[in-house]
Amino acid sequence: MRRYEQDGFFLAIEPRRCKGCGVCVQSCPMNVLILNNEGKAEVKELQRCVFCGICEQRCPDFAISVYKNRVFQAV
Repeated sequence: MRRYEQDGFFLAIEPRRCKGCGVCVQSCPMNVLILNNEGKAEVKELQRCVFCGICEQRCPDFAISVYKNRVFQAV
């Protein structure tokens, strides 16, 4: 699994699940994702990512996860 982090948000891609259909690449409004030389989804420019989750929602193979690291503090 490849995991990318920015400001407490994470985008994770599981290359073994990715079949390289390109739906995530086409769906990303910020052009963050590309298909690499192996035909798998990969992050091109993480700093552009707004962690909207569209890539995760549209991936038919459940190869992408977008989430925020939750830190719980005792009150």
